[in-house]
Amino acid sequence: MRKFIISIVVTILLCPVGVALAVQRVVTSYIISDVWYENIFLIADKTDWMSTKNFTVQVGDDLFYNFPDWRNEKFTPKLFHEDINADELKDIIVVLISGAGSGISTKEIHVLNQLQDPYTRYNEVPVESVTEAVQRLVKMEQIGDKISILIGKKEYEVDYTKFNYHTPNNSPQIGAIEEYSPENGVLYGYTTVFVSIPEASIGTFKVKYVWDGERYKADSVAFIELEQSN
Repeated sequence: MRKFIISIVVTILLCPVGVALAVQRVVTSYIISDVWYENIFLIADKTDWMSTKNFTVQVGDDLFYNFPDWRNEKFTPKLFHEDINADELKDIIVVLISGAGSGISTKEIHVLNQLQDPYTRYNEVPVESVTEAVQRLVKMEQIGDKISILIGKKEYEVDYTKFNYHTPNNSPQIGAIEEYSPENGVLYGYTTVFVSIPEASIGTFKVKYVWDGERYKADSVAFIELEQSN
C-alpha cells in the first residue's frame, strides 16, 4: 500500500478589479487505497476558518468532478467509498454539514454512482433526504404525556415523562440532528426525534435506502427509543 502524507494547499490569485484576492484550495477529506486509481480526495475552497465551498471530487490521478454549489458549514465532511447498490462497483458517498450550532447538526448527502461503459466514471444521482423520508413514511401524534409513532402497521408508544426532562413538552419533531452512513453495502440515514430542541430526545429514526434505478429512496424506517440513563 502506498504511503501518502497529504498537505495540499493551493493558493489561487484572482484579480477581477486589479486587487489580488487569495483563495485557499484545500483537501477536506480523503481515502487512500491499495491501488492508486481508487484514491479519493475531496477538495474545496476555504471560505473562513471552518467553512468550505466549491467542491471537487478527485478519483485517482485523472478523474475530476466539480460541484460548485456544494458547501460545508463547519468541521470535516465525511467521505465513503463503498458499493451501496449491489452492482459490484464502489460508489462515492459525500456527507456535508449543512447546518451546525448548539445541539444542531444537519447534513446534506451526495452519492456518485460508479459506472463502466466501457470507461470508469461516476455520476451523481438523487437521494431522498432523511427528513423527507420520515415525513413520508412516519406518523407521529402526541396525546398528553404519550407520543404515538406509527410506521406502516407497526406502532410505538413512548411515555415522555419517564425521561425526566426539565423542558417544555412540545410536539415531537425531527431534523435538528441528522446523519448518513453506509453499513455493509446499504445506505442508512438517521434523524433524532425531539420533544424539545435541542436536548429532549426520545429516540432516533433509522432510515434504510434502496436504489430504484433512478435514485436512492427510503424503503423502511425503524424507531430506536433512547435508553434512559441511571
